[in-house]
Amino acid sequence: MNENASKSRILSTARALFFVNGFDKVTTDLLAREASVSKATIYRYFDNMSDILQHVLEAEADVFRAEVLGDISSHPDLRTALTSFGRKFLSFLSEQDSVKFTCLIHEVARDYPQVGRIFYTAAFEAVCTAVSGLLAQGQETGELRDDFDPADVAEDLISLLKGFGTVRAQLGLTTRPYKDIDQHVARGVDTILIAYRASDGPALA
Repeated sequence: MNENASKSRILSTARALFFVNGFDKVTTDLLAREASVSKATIYRYFDNMSDILQHVLEAEADVFRAEVLGDISSHPDLRTALTSFGRKFLSFLSEQDSVKFTCLIHEVARDYPQVGRIFYTAAFEAVCTAVSGLLAQGQETGELRDDFDPADVAEDLISLLKGFGTVRAQLGLTTRPYKDIDQHVARGVDTILIAYRASDGPALA
């Protein structure tokens, strides 16, 4: 097994073990056994279990950004861009792996604050920055008013989109956070565009 394959195997195995056992109960002995590698191999790539968790988190964030934010600026108009983002965002959050991963991070962040910071920066800040950029473009084109901070309204939209769906899923109350993602997204996007559209600007599609 080459070095990249060994490292990837360790991370994918650690991710699965964290989901089943929780972070604190996964030891290097257990990880080495399940990943079919030696403890020496684990320590060749990682300092400790916290370091492994951070690498798992960074890999998860890469997937999130690629799936949700990859083409956010490639749409012909603001409504289409926000709607496409919203659908991908909620679809990603609805996946059971995403629900489990978020629960894991919330659990671990109490004892490892740096993990919480990495998660927040890689996920929430990245999303807010991307959506803020779209809203700023809407201001520049005259579609939206120019008297608001795009970052604040981006956070409002993200909150509207998330609603309580992910909370219910994380509490184990449902496996289907959103009954109809398209309708949910349309409602959130409409709310923001109607609230902030420029009175003399071009009609929003």
